[in-house]
Amino acid sequence: MKKCIFRLAMVSAVMLLSACSSTVVTGSWKSPDFTGKIQEVYIIGIAKQESTRRIFEDEFRRQLASYGVAGVVSYADLPMSTETNQDAIAAKVKMNGADSVLMARAVGKRTEQIVNPGYVSRPGYGSGYGGDGYFPDPYYRNYGSYYARSYDVVYQPATVSEFEIVTVEANLYNAASGELIWSAQLETMVEGNLGKLIVDFVATVTKDLKEKGLL
Repeated sequence: MKKCIFRLAMVSAVMLLSACSSTVVTGSWKSPDFTGKIQEVYIIGIAKQESTRRIFEDEFRRQLASYGVAGVVSYADLPMSTETNQDAIAAKVKMNGADSVLMARAVGKRTEQIVNPGYVSRPGYGSGYGGDGYFPDPYYRNYGSYYARSYDVVYQPATVSEFEIVTVEANLYNAASGELIWSAQLETMVEGNLGKLIVDFVATVTKDLKEKGLL
């Protein structure tokens, strides 16, 4: 029961935040051994669709530029077929002079339901009990007015809404040592335009990087 309540509360929070962003950070970590700031990032968006990868990497480069950080898109010189080849990645990173490597990929997907039980809204008057027992409201005493007041009742039926939630991992590595600098897990509610979804996701990631002192 506690688990169900927690998951419902989490999805509700995502829904409330979706007016400004469809992504929330559920956890992030920064290496205490890394004290500098990144200056040039080699961006690798791991996706099934090449078009999605390109949109993601271009948006990340654009938003990094607003922080004065250079972003290098990997789709320009790293084919999807070699994304898992560590030597190929290292060679491209070195060739582009990047000091860090950012990788992001989806690691899970689920569907959540929000149940609205509905309601019945009635006017703030009616029968009651007093010192002499039960008494009807004055409008009860004429069948015409009683019938007319029946239309004051508003009924909202119960509804069930479904939301697709994608869990995404984002990791930032030191290009020189290959060690992890920063890592975060994010929850993204999939809705609407893919471009807007990616803009919101990247904005959430860069904000956390800024708060961790990396930008």
